[in-house]
Amino acid sequence: MFNQLKKYFAHVLLFQVDWGEASMIQAERILLRSALLDPLNERFVFLSDSCIPLYNFSYIYDYIMSTSTSFVDSSFADTKEGRYNPKMDPVIPVHNWRKGSQWVVLTRKHAQIVVEDDTVFPMFQQHCKRKSLPEFWRDHPLIVLSQLVAQIVLRIDCPTFEPADASKEHNCIPDEHYVQTLLAQEGFEEEITRRSLTHSSWDLSSSKDRERKGWHPLTYKFSDATPMLIQSIKDIDNIYYETEYRREWCTSKEKPAPCFLFARKFTRPAALRLLNVSALGAFHGETRIS
Repeated sequence: MFNQLKKYFAHVLLFQVDWGEASMIQAERILLRSALLDPLNERFVFLSDSCIPLYNFSYIYDYIMSTSTSFVDSSFADTKEGRYNPKMDPVIPVHNWRKGSQWVVLTRKHAQIVVEDDTVFPMFQQHCKRKSLPEFWRDHPLIVLSQLVAQIVLRIDCPTFEPADASKEHNCIPDEHYVQTLLAQEGFEEEITRRSLTHSSWDLSSSKDRERKGWHPLTYKFSDATPMLIQSIKDIDNIYYETEYRREWCTSKEKPAPCFLFARKFTRPAALRLLNVSALGAFHGETRIS
C-alpha cells in the first residue's frame, strides 16, 4: 500500500488554483493524467470536498458502469451572456461552445482526450479571463477597492491613462465550459449522457442569507441537513435545461432512475449530521441496478 501511495504522490504537483481562471481546468488535467497511470481505472469522477454520496458504493458503481458513456452536463450556451470570446474563433467556433457543470464522470477514452488536448486548452488559457467588474465587487470588495484606488492614482500621475474596458472582458468560467466544449469540438457528443450526477442547488431566490446569494450554489449548513432534504434530492427524476427548452428524464439501463448520485455543497457539520442520522445509504436496501 505504501509503495502504491508513493507512486501516486510522485506524480501529483502542488498547483495554485484560482476560481474563474484557466488554472481550474489545468488542475483537472493534472489529476486525470495521474489517474490514467493506473490501467485499471475505467471511470474518472470529479467531486469536491463539499460533496456527499447519496447512495452506497455498490449502487453508485453499478449506475456509472451500466453505460459506456461519460456523464457530462452539456448544453448549447447562451452566447449573449458574454462568456464566449469571439477571439477564440476559428479554433473554437461559436457553434461548438457549450456550458455545463464541472462535476463530470469521464470514461477512460474521454479522460485521455482531455489530457492530450493541445488545441482547445490553450485557447481557454489565452482568452478566458476572470472579469473583475462589476460581478465580483461583492465577493472581493477589498480587491476591487484597491483596483479603484490604483486607477485614481494612475489618472493623477498620468492623465492619458485609460482603464481596460470591462464591457469587452469575457467572464468565461473555464471549468463550466472546457470539457463540454472540447468533446463537442472533437465530435464526441454522441458518446456522452448530457447531465451531471452531482446535484447543486442554484435556486436561491427564497434565501434570506446574503452570504448564500451570488456566483456559487447554496451551501447546506447543519440545520439544513435532514433526511427530508436528502430524500427530496433522491426523488428528482428529470432535469430541465432552459437554454435548450429540453427536459432530460433520467434513466439507467433504459429504466427510470434517480438523476443524482452525489450532492453538494455540504459543510462538514452538515455531512456528519447526515451520517449520524443514517440519511445516506443504499437505494431500496442493497438492491443494485438490474
